[in-house]
Amino acid sequence: MIRRHPIRCVSQVRHSVPGRRVVFLWHAVLAASSVAPVLSAQPLGEEPGKATQQELMAARGLVRHQGGWRTAQEIDLIERGERANLARKEWIAKLDRLRRRLDQPAEKDAAAEEIREIADPFAVPALAAALAREPVLRVRGWYVESLSRIRSSDALGVLVATALDHADPETRIAAVERLTTIGPHVALPTLVAALHSADNAQVNRAAEALGRLGVPSVVGPLIDALETQHVVVTGGGTPEGSTSATFTPTGGGLSMGGGPKRSKVTVRNERVLEALVALTGTNLEWDSRAWRAWLAMRQAPPPGFDPRRG
Repeated sequence: MIRRHPIRCVSQVRHSVPGRRVVFLWHAVLAASSVAPVLSAQPLGEEPGKATQQELMAARGLVRHQGGWRTAQEIDLIERGERANLARKEWIAKLDRLRRRLDQPAEKDAAAEEIREIADPFAVPALAAALAREPVLRVRGWYVESLSRIRSSDALGVLVATALDHADPETRIAAVERLTTIGPHVALPTLVAALHSADNAQVNRAAEALGRLGVPSVVGPLIDALETQHVVVTGGGTPEGSTSATFTPTGGGLSMGGGPKRSKVTVRNERVLEALVALTGTNLEWDSRAWRAWLAMRQAPPPGFDPRRG
């Protein structure tokens, strides 16, 4: 069969006799139908043979995800993060339910056991928040126990922060005891750094924790923190002739009464001395020079030691 151009066939219809018009129209329909699939296969606005944006991105290893082009690795990280955030939110709700069950006599024992057996790293933020606001000492102890069971870096960070800064001394001690069991060295960098804090109270809390951890290597930093200098604010809002002191990280002058004045003062840290005595079995009181001499003697090589012989 001869395929005719549709336009030509239509034009021929005008000049054909009535009997042949049907034949020419039929040829026109066949010709148009052969062109239509080719036209429909080409997307509008795109040149024939030109790759689409999706094809170009796919060639680069990118996939459309959440409104942007991303690699498979990026998508995997995003989805993992979303699952982690969801798990953390679920733990907040779950821990809240467990806490409410502790107030129900029929369920308190089972709820307490569930809290103490938590070992999911995604529960750490919920446990940290619950520990910070919990008024009951025993329940705080269960949260500390759960954090020590998890032992992730985040969980250990919460334990160290609790050992250093929690307002309740018994809760701080509970955290230190757990850190001692896990391995005291995980807490040393943070606690030793806190010996240089501008907050004198934090210096003493850090020393107390270090003394309980029982690591002799911190004796040197403790000697340096035996007496520390801090800035006090005096005279602010007090009657003339009286003095009030507040530790702050900034400096200034000192006066009695009148407006607030700042001055540096040297403070003896009782908890630091207690930690030194506990770790060394020696009490040289506030004599820093004597403490340093004692430490130097302990660190000196034995008589006759030749490092060249190993």
